[in-house]
Amino acid sequence: MKHLKPQKLTRLVLVMVLLVGAGLSWERVQSARQSLYAELERIGSERLNLYASTVEAAYRRFDYLPFLVAEDPDVVNLLQSPERELSARALNRKLARWQSEAGADVLYLMNRQGQVVASSNWQQPSSFIGQHYAFRPYFRDALAGEKGRFFAVGVTTGRPGLFLSRPVKSPEGIAGVVVAKIDLTQLEQNWAAGGESVWVSDSDGVIFLSSHAGWRYRSLAPLDAGTRASIRGARKYSGHVIEPLVLQWQSPSPAGNRILELATPGSVQKAGAFPATFMLHERQIPELGWTLYYLSDLGGLSDRIGQALVTAWLVAALLAIFGLFLLSRYRYAERLSQQVAERTEALRQTHEELIQSEKLAALGQLSAGLVHEISQPLSALQTYLASTRMLVRQGQASDALDTLGEAEGLIRRVSRIVSHLKTFARRSRGVRVPVDMVAVVENALMVVQPLLKKTQVNLKWSPPEAPVRALADEIRAEQVLINLIRNAVDAVQEAPVAAPVIEVNLCRQGAQVEVRVADNGAGIAPDTLPDIFDPFFTTKPPGEGLGLGLSVSFGIAQDLGGELTAANRPEGGSVFCFRLAAAEEAHQPHV
Repeated sequence: MKHLKPQKLTRLVLVMVLLVGAGLSWERVQSARQSLYAELERIGSERLNLYASTVEAAYRRFDYLPFLVAEDPDVVNLLQSPERELSARALNRKLARWQSEAGADVLYLMNRQGQVVASSNWQQPSSFIGQHYAFRPYFRDALAGEKGRFFAVGVTTGRPGLFLSRPVKSPEGIAGVVVAKIDLTQLEQNWAAGGESVWVSDSDGVIFLSSHAGWRYRSLAPLDAGTRASIRGARKYSGHVIEPLVLQWQSPSPAGNRILELATPGSVQKAGAFPATFMLHERQIPELGWTLYYLSDLGGLSDRIGQALVTAWLVAALLAIFGLFLLSRYRYAERLSQQVAERTEALRQTHEELIQSEKLAALGQLSAGLVHEISQPLSALQTYLASTRMLVRQGQASDALDTLGEAEGLIRRVSRIVSHLKTFARRSRGVRVPVDMVAVVENALMVVQPLLKKTQVNLKWSPPEAPVRALADEIRAEQVLINLIRNAVDAVQEAPVAAPVIEVNLCRQGAQVEVRVADNGAGIAPDTLPDIFDPFFTTKPPGEGLGLGLSVSFGIAQDLGGELTAANRPEGGSVFCFRLAAAEEAHQPHV
């Protein structure tokens, strides 16, 4: 780097940051897509299980009813003697009572010719009495001795429903058919009220239940002539022309769920309607021959991708600022080294710059962990924002406010880290004032926390209950503690320790405040103990340190009017004691 001009160095740093930003952007976009797909696949599977159980429960609730009616002696007697008008009226009332108690839509009885001879709606204008329904498949199934299940639009009422039929058996054979019509529109209303997109289609692929009316009585694919003729013959969807949905299939999700584009429910009938993208989840209901579909809206994917790009380029921008800052400090350190060679009288200035450069070097070594500590909350933030958008769409304002509260907490966390890094990187004034040493220790631990996590070192730190104040420069005192903790991490890393531990203790010792940083590493060799605070003394391999950390820390301690000592612990490991003059508490006036 010494042979490169400053302008070329700056361009090199910016090019590297652009490459990192592009790589992060690609990774974040893919991660956002996979995360959303995985989330929607999980939610879709849960919704399918829920809605399938409600559909099956609605059907099974009434499956017994035609059987019980078919076993009633009055039903058999009426079919065997249809000319008895009094027994027909009595059976009408009985059917009405059963229908009301069970909650069915209509309950009626047909003879072998398919004519209704008794019905629960016998007194209503849309009474089924006298109507012929022999063309319905459920009648033919029951007449053949089987249970009948058929969803259709009522020919007489125009209302859709599920028809459940059972044969009425007599000693001479099947005398007639009992039918219970079930209203399933409540299911559609529940789905719509929940803001969900749900379909149920028959074996022909025709959607007959839907959370949105615009999708009802449409097919997933064009119907052939034979299928259309069969639907017309059974008068299944009376008066409705079955047209296919205009949709476009896309590549499936990683889990194999189909992705499609189709017009949104409110604009299905409009030409040129802007399509929406959905993930389609499906499940068979074998008993009824139906297929249940749940559609997950992929409209939030573009938002997640946008948030991922913002996060990636924000991290890249932070790296650029930090890189340019370190580059500027590097160039400044080079100029400073020349001035030291030319002007030996500026020793004080050299000492100050050395402290600042060592502090920035420490930040540089910790930068990867700090960037990770910042990027984690930012990644979580995009998930909270997407969840908030979904909750707002579903009208869950209270839950949305709670999620925004979580997002605000993440923003405060990132802001606290960035704000403190700006303060710590700033040149200290070198003035001793009363400072809270508990805050100094906490700030130092915040900077080295990513390093402790990465190396899996266990930290033991219990702050005192009362403030402990000392005369010091807050930034320089924090720099000493960061160097001591980093040194302790290196010590436990070099030694074969099963459970590496670093202990930090703070207490008042008479007229002094003492901070102890101890580790359970291999300790300090006795022959090197007297030299550990000398400049450029290091036991690390070449290229892993200049040996300035402890020397600079020792000098800072002296400048602050304190001292820094080192020793081996009897139980193993080493301990560094950083002592400063205690600051007397100011007397508070009585109120």
